Parts: sequence; structure tokens; C-alpha cells
Amino acid sequence: MTRIQFRLLGVVALAAAGAVAPARAQCPDGTPPPCVTRPPRVAAPAPTSVAILYLDNLSRDTADAYLADGLTEELTSRIGAIERLRVTGRSVARHAQQASGGDVAALGRMLGVRYLVEGSVRRSGSRVRVSVRLLRAADGVRVWGEDYDRTVTDLLDLQEDLAREVATNVAGRLLPAERAAIASRPTSDPVAYNEYLRGSYLVTRRTAAALQQAAAAFEAAARRDPRFAAAEARRAYAYGLAYVYGADWAPPESLAAWGTRAAERAIRLDSTVSDSWMAQGITRLWFVPRGVRGASEAYGRATTLDPRNAEAHHAHGVALSMLGEDSAAIASFRRALELDPARAVTLLDLAEVLVLEQHDVEARRLLDSAIALDPAQARPYVNRSFLRLSAADLVGARQDAETGLRLSPRGVRPSALSALAAVNAAAGDTTRARSIVALIEADAWGAADVARALLAIGEPDSALAVLEHAPAAAWLWYTLRFPGFDRIRSHPRFQRIVAASQP
Repeated sequence: MTRIQFRLLGVVALAAAGAVAPARAQCPDGTPPPCVTRPPRVAAPAPTSVAILYLDNLSRDTADAYLADGLTEELTSRIGAIERLRVTGRSVARHAQQASGGDVAALGRMLGVRYLVEGSVRRSGSRVRVSVRLLRAADGVRVWGEDYDRTVTDLLDLQEDLAREVATNVAGRLLPAERAAIASRPTSDPVAYNEYLRGSYLVTRRTAAALQQAAAAFEAAARRDPRFAAAEARRAYAYGLAYVYGADWAPPESLAAWGTRAAERAIRLDSTVSDSWMAQGITRLWFVPRGVRGASEAYGRATTLDPRNAEAHHAHGVALSMLGEDSAAIASFRRALELDPARAVTLLDLAEVLVLEQHDVEARRLLDSAIALDPAQARPYVNRSFLRLSAADLVGARQDAETGLRLSPRGVRPSALSALAAVNAAAGDTTRARSIVALIEADAWGAADVARALLAIGEPDSALAVLEHAPAAAWLWYTLRFPGFDRIRSHPRFQRIVAASQP
């Protein structure tokens, strides 16, 4: 089984069983996917509700996009620290922004907010021009606006100024604790902060190259400011994701060592911030034998320190699902979606746990939504292939398996091949299915995928032999819970494997 299948942004155990999904999926409200949780419809938005729209990058160099994204996300985070303000999640704001066609009133209704913040960033050399406007969502009237001409080294001051002005114009006079929250800075070094913004932008891309660049940016930030806890925490996070995604720019053992050291430094520097415990969680989950329970505790601490951290709630759900605490995992995933409804990865991972709970129709809806929100990701297609196969939709299952294989990074490839082998076996082409099994066997991390494919071609003894040689870890125990292994579930050899790998 590949590392990607059990990554922080989702533990994959691809399987399908249960009720047949409808040919045309629809959301609970009767609309077509994506089934995105939207703010409740109310007569009037809360008076202190605001959505921070992503700032437009007007720089000539597209490499400067990290500035616009970074300023947007940091502004959202700072304003969100004021509890009496209701701030819309970043990704749902972005998707609504794209869907509104520039109609401010429509965007305000979609997001259910009183105010919108919009603007742009233009960089020229060492100078940055940031234009920001606070609009009344109902009619687009400008409540406040300002143009800032600063140097890149003034970004920390600029963040504070922007957050204070927006918060004051929305909420009125700020309390001392609120002013302190806005003024809080992760570092006093502007160059380190610039590298931190660059790394934070890159780490969300999740590709091997982007993760390598993100880790380098965080390392540069930490060198500039050895006390920069958030940079160390996110560096550990980048190494953990690179390990999980099977990045080939460093050996797995090196990624594990680097990530562990960075996470430990982050905790020593500042154990009061959510990011430090996120770093602990990912390293405990992947680099510590039997570390899943410790990872769950770390993620729980992260959510306590920052209850609005959607990523932390999602990660906690992943760890809880690997412990078999499905109800708690579902609650964590749903909380992440409440905070950030357009998180495709959370829709995907919630769908997997719902398969375990035999809620296949809802799982299919969530997979459709995940694909609609992020069509370039391989895993949702692979998962949906198995669901379609269970519904005897061989054509759709093959299409999804082939799409998943085409989009797969190295870490997802064994899972996509396993789906394709199952489709060929179901179609009666066992020769082709066997040849695909041989391809999966070449991947050292593909043990569970090989076993699944062997079961599909009717070789349970061979599947058991493969599983007996797989590492006894929580990810294996989680995977073996899925219906794809029902054929051998009562076999004594299988039960011993399950017992040995139970967290």
C-alpha cells in the first residue's frame, strides 16, 4: 500500500460495497454536485460577517502569486482571530468568487455575509502596491478602501495595518485583546516572513516539486530566524507530505529524520500554536511505529489551540479513522467542512469513512463533489471506480480507473492500477488483470493494492501471503476493514494479520 493512501490529507482505503449509487448523483438539496455546505439562509447576514476574497495578482511575474495568496490567507487568519467576527472560509470564498461572475450582491448572498473585502497586489522589484476595499455586500457600496505602497520588507507591518482597518470598519472599536491578536507576529524578520509566505503557498500544491521548494523556503525562513516556530512546524509538515506522497527528491528515511527534527524544534520554540502540534501529528503518524494514537492526541491539541483550523480538524479525522473511531472521525471531517466547505480532500476522506459505515450513496455524492472541486486529483476517480464497479457499471468504472491512473503521482499509482485490475477481472479479461498485478508488485509500498487485485482475480491464498509480509501498521489495519477484503475476512490467517496490525 502506498504512502499517499494514508497521508495527512487523507487516508485512502479504496473499496466499494453496499447500496448502488444513482446513475446521476445529486446533493441532499436536490441540486447537482458539487455538494458544498453553504451558510444557512437567513433573513439578514450577521452584522459582523465578512468574506476575504482572494486578492488579484497583478504582478508581471506569475511567480509572485504567492504574495497575493499569502496576504489573503494571513489577513483571513488575523481577522478570524477576533471571535465576534464571522469570517468565511478561504476556499469557499474563492469558489463563490469564481461562480458569482463579478456580481457583488450575488456573491454576498452566496456567502451569507454583510461585508466583502477585495483588492489586488502588484509587485515591481522590491516594491509592492496593495489596494484593498471593504464593500457592503448588499449593494457593493465602498465602506472603506486604501492603497498601500510598501517594500517587500514591510509585509509584516502591512498585514497588521490591513487587518486592523478591516476589523475596525466591520466591528467598530477593537478591544485590547483583539488589537493584540491582530498585532501578533510569528517573526520579526521580514525576509524570513517573505520566505514563509512563499513556502505556505507552495505546500498547498502538494506536488513533489512544490513540496521540495516549500521545504527549502521554510528552511530559509528558519535560518534567518532560528526562533521562527511556525516556519519549523510547516517545514516538518512539508517533509511529512513529501514522505506520504512518495516524493523522489529525498530518501524516505531522510524525510522522516528531517521532519522529526523540525517538529521537535517547533514544539520547543512554541508549544502554544496550532501549527507546532500539526507538525507533531504528521510526524507521529508516519515516522513513529504505533504512533497513530499519539498523532490523534497532537491533532486534538491543535484543534483546541485553534478551533477554526480546518486543516487540523481534517487531520484529526484522519487519525481517528485509523483508530477505528468512525463517529468521531466523521464529526471531525464535518467540522472541517463547516469551516471550509470547499475542501475537496475532506469530502474525499469523509466519503471513505461513510463507505465503512455503509452509506455508499452519500459517499458517491461526496466523491462527485470532490472531483468537481478539484478535477486534477487522482484519488477521487480511483475511489469512485470501485463504487461504480460495485454497481456493475463497468464502463464508468473503467473510465474512472484510467483517469485516476493518468493523473496519478507516484504514490497513488498502485491504487489506480489496483482499480484497473479489478475492472478487467470483472470484465473477464484475467490475462490483462494479471499483467496489471505484476505492475503493482513492483512497488514496494503496494502490498494492500496487490492483495486487493489478487482477490479480484480469484487468488485469495496469494493475497493472504502478500498481506502477511506487509508492515504491521495502523494504515494496514484501517485498509483491511474495507469491503474489498470481505472474501477472506473470516479466514484465520487474515484475522491474525488484522490483530497484528491493530493500533
